[in-house]
Amino acid sequence: MKPRREPGEKTNDDVIRKIMREYSSRENTLGNTAISRYAKEMGYSIGRNAIEGFMAKMMVKPYATEEECDELIRECSADEREFYFCKTNLDGRRTKGYWMMEALSDSEWMYLVDSVLYSKILTKKEADNLAKRITLLAGKQLSDLTKYRHRMENQPYFVGDEGIDEKVGHIESNVLKQVHLIRTAIKQKKKVKFNLCVYDYGNQQVRLVPYGKHGKVLPETPEKYKEDVHRICSPFDVIFSNGRYYMLGADLETERRADLKYKLYRIDLMTDVSINRATAITKEEAGIQELEDLFKYRIENPYMFTGKVEKVRIRVDADQFTQIVDWFSDRFEVVGYDADESKYYDIEVKVNLNSFTYWVLQYSGCVEVLDTGKKGDDSYRGRIKEALEKALEKYVED
Repeated sequence: MKPRREPGEKTNDDVIRKIMREYSSRENTLGNTAISRYAKEMGYSIGRNAIEGFMAKMMVKPYATEEECDELIRECSADEREFYFCKTNLDGRRTKGYWMMEALSDSEWMYLVDSVLYSKILTKKEADNLAKRITLLAGKQLSDLTKYRHRMENQPYFVGDEGIDEKVGHIESNVLKQVHLIRTAIKQKKKVKFNLCVYDYGNQQVRLVPYGKHGKVLPETPEKYKEDVHRICSPFDVIFSNGRYYMLGADLETERRADLKYKLYRIDLMTDVSINRATAITKEEAGIQELEDLFKYRIENPYMFTGKVEKVRIRVDADQFTQIVDWFSDRFEVVGYDADESKYYDIEVKVNLNSFTYWVLQYSGCVEVLDTGKKGDDSYRGRIKEALEKALEKYVED
């Protein structure tokens, strides 16, 4: 009878897997002797039979040339976590060494870490904790490469850290939990209940406070003047744009209106989110089936605003054409340009005008809105001109 293993005690397979993850690579294959030596340093005695048995269970892929190895890698399935390879001599009879490749490369692991560290929705404590867990999951080599993460002294989204105990081993982001809950509500076809908040400045600090029908409900507001500021909405979709999560949804007022089919709610500004028992209306019932293409929606809305999508013509400096591709991919049409295409391009793109106005203001130094139909103050060009004049008034001295 085999001796009973204590809870948490590693098996030979656990030890071999750990060694392969931390020390092996395509450039650094490990033979049986090297694997046994690493195991001994960890306090385990693992021989050749155990190693070869493990490799057989993991369906190790043998190859003799680098070209054969490249072909094996191309054939690896994207839904598997790890792959084991065996480098042999040219006749395939003698093993030179084993190595392991994970479904995610070191560069991909580091991208995940960077996405966490520079997130707009994670607090400092949440980001530090998740980055640490990602590096531990990835292995020792990645931890050595990501020491720079300790130089991140803050996060753009910082409200909420004061209630988090850093000594807890696993800290799940409150915003991500809310995203998961909303997606669960969509699946269950239920409404969600929440407070929608805004940032406020009081007592020399930034704080997140609920916003109701009559404005902000501040902590210092007397209890008798506070009202229930919860909102109940039908959630249609969750969209990730410009580093933030947004919920497309409709409250009762929106459901009754013909001119407005949905609203956008920033999930990082929500608090006290729960699934309501009421049945939600669907996209079809709201008449917004066209929002099924989330890529198209993000292209048409460079910033998250509700509004009508229309075709707009703009003139952009030729040396800033990269900005067009960055924001709109290939979803635009070049309808004109100067003689040698070195000065400008005239471009038509379908966008939400409320959203696009802020994009035009951001790039006003290199972008001009052109008239396409309506002229003067009634045109979209006139609307942009008015917005720029209002902005200029703030800087014009008497």
